[in-house]
Amino acid sequence: MSSRPFPWPWRGLDNRRVVLAGLLWIALLGAWGFAMHDLVPGARPSPWSPEITAEAPLYARFDTGWYRDIARDGYGPPPPPGREAEHAFFPLYPFLARAIHLATGLGVFRSLLLVAWVSFLLALPLFLEEARRRGVPEEPWRALPLLVLYPSAFFLQVPYSDAVFLLAALLAFRALRSGSVAGAVVFGFLAGLCRAPGAALGAGLAVAWWLEENGPAVRWKLRTLAPAALLGVAPLLGVLAYVFGIGYAKGEPGLFFRVMAAWPERVTGGATGPAAFVGRLAERVSSGEVLRHPGILVPYALVVLLLGLSVLQLRRGRPSDAAWMTALVALPVLTGTDAGIPRYTLTVFPVALSLAALLDGRPRLRLAWLSGSTLLLLYYSAKFVRWSFVS
Repeated sequence: MSSRPFPWPWRGLDNRRVVLAGLLWIALLGAWGFAMHDLVPGARPSPWSPEITAEAPLYARFDTGWYRDIARDGYGPPPPPGREAEHAFFPLYPFLARAIHLATGLGVFRSLLLVAWVSFLLALPLFLEEARRRGVPEEPWRALPLLVLYPSAFFLQVPYSDAVFLLAALLAFRALRSGSVAGAVVFGFLAGLCRAPGAALGAGLAVAWWLEENGPAVRWKLRTLAPAALLGVAPLLGVLAYVFGIGYAKGEPGLFFRVMAAWPERVTGGATGPAAFVGRLAERVSSGEVLRHPGILVPYALVVLLLGLSVLQLRRGRPSDAAWMTALVALPVLTGTDAGIPRYTLTVFPVALSLAALLDGRPRLRLAWLSGSTLLLLYYSAKFVRWSFVS
């Protein structure tokens, strides 16, 4: 179990360096976004009012508008049937921004951006520490490009909840490795208050405690199984606390599900989920949509990648990685939708660490991966800042 001091960004040369690298990365993506939106013609017009558009930072797009409403006013009354509403968005991230906005008077968009940036910069030393703890790759800094050059990595510096979730997940695993089950449960619960797919984190935490933090002699004892079970359900309890809590708070127990059904990307669930997931791909192939928009295949390619990495990590003796990645893949398959897979795989930090271990010692393959990933990162961030939806 780890007893290392907490990796605050201002303590230790490596921590300061990785935070400076993160700030440089934010600045470079900002410059890229400015060039794509303001210097290259043809960006789509903002759907927001001129006043809100003028106030919004460069990467404030799409879901940021819902987070803005929550951070400014909280959750409003239930919407009319068939209408989208802010109740579909989980509260931890916008309420952190709301606290800053109310306490300091800082603008709502800037409060949202501040929370995202601070969370990202706090997460970087924790990510480096996790890479160092694993010892693979041998030089932990070599894992960093696999995270920040991931195709959807720009979401870590936009006013979205991704950076907050990444920080909560890293803190949960650090608490677990330090022997604090209570701390891991708390951070796991908070991760569940960030997003519904956060429930998959519980599988990783439970397996990490059961198989990696305890020897064979005590794995089947109650003092090991009971904390494992609690760790497994903590993120799910966070998800359910919001899903049902917002309904009861607004006088409509099924409010979350009704609002979610108003979105174009609807979840199917039940026994029909896997069939809908595969059927959607088959329909896109047969209709020729894939030939016109090959980017449609990216979520499915990431599903295959995560399953492959799960097998690899299981063989390497890291079953918690395999459990978390497999659970994350299971969620979109069981719900029948591929929406959001690139974003959700980004914040499962074992993906970047598994790729770093796989590509370490294979310089040509590593260069090919990072080159392709960087091009996709630039492409998707350019689309996003130009008001083309990317999930």
